[in-house]
Amino acid sequence: MMIRYCVNCDDERALREEVRRHTLVIKGKRIEFDAEVAVCQVCGEVVASPDYDDAALRKAYDLYRKQQGLLTSEEIVTLRKRYGLSQRALARLLGWGLVTIQRYEKGVIQDRAHDQVLRSLFDPRRVLALLGREGDDLTPGERECLRRKAQEIFEKERAQWTLADVARELPDQQPNVYNGRRRFDVLRFATAVSWFATRVENLVKTKLAKLLWLADFKHFRDFGVSITGVSYARLPHGPAPDKFGLLLSHAAVAGVIELEEAEFGEYIGDMIRPLTPLDETLFDEHETATFEYILRRFGRHSAKRLSELSHQENAWLERANGELIPYDEAPKLRIFEGSSQ
Repeated sequence: MMIRYCVNCDDERALREEVRRHTLVIKGKRIEFDAEVAVCQVCGEVVASPDYDDAALRKAYDLYRKQQGLLTSEEIVTLRKRYGLSQRALARLLGWGLVTIQRYEKGVIQDRAHDQVLRSLFDPRRVLALLGREGDDLTPGERECLRRKAQEIFEKERAQWTLADVARELPDQQPNVYNGRRRFDVLRFATAVSWFATRVENLVKTKLAKLLWLADFKHFRDFGVSITGVSYARLPHGPAPDKFGLLLSHAAVAGVIELEEAEFGEYIGDMIRPLTPLDETLFDEHETATFEYILRRFGRHSAKRLSELSHQENAWLERANGELIPYDEAPKLRIFEGSSQ
């Protein structure tokens, strides 16, 4: 039990913990939040407590940071520990004062320039680049340990960072009716490809196109937003992601999948083989449930059967070859009739 001096009672009192609403103005921004306080059990007044006050202030500062797109103090600690760095070693790597790192981790709000530098370090290639320059104050042992750790992280996350490079080269599209009200996200797309490739044997390109289309359009029908943000076009074998070949090549270059040429009777096509699995926690429970539903209901269908089913839909019938199919067609698709999660 906490016992502190209560100014209102002018006596030592037992305290209890309560959650109360706080309002602080930080750099001109009004921040409202709930935080724990120490309350006198006799009069009910809040009793000043450094521990509670500091915790509330850190929470307010972190909420401000999130609103402004800045790393929180916890995220800065996570970044440092990602590479096994002490506060002093991180300061040496960046050429900053130790006090600067300590203040940021305690809750002091960093400026945007410092935030961009810190954020860039999540990419292990940036850390390796910093190690390649002259002038840091790291010891030889610190430098070698950090180099090994950054290289290890990069090898593990190579696909993710390669796709991040691709994303920077792609044009940015505002959410619209052709991308399912979601900006196209190449990492989401590649992870969706990987999701099906690891669960469907002998997955051919045409079948993958239909499974992705069904998943995106069903999720849009149920929740008003697509999963990947990809646009789908009317093609001879049914709907498929626009520029599908290019998008798959990006996933292949990133090492997520392998495109293996295979013979199908008189024809030659691409088989999708999974290589490096991506982090599927990228998808929320509704998105994962949608994938699982599509897999259960359509995963055993052949590419030919899925093409035949898609050819019965007005979304395909009423469009010219190559024309984009708006997600507004999702509620009208007969292929989902009687379906539920």
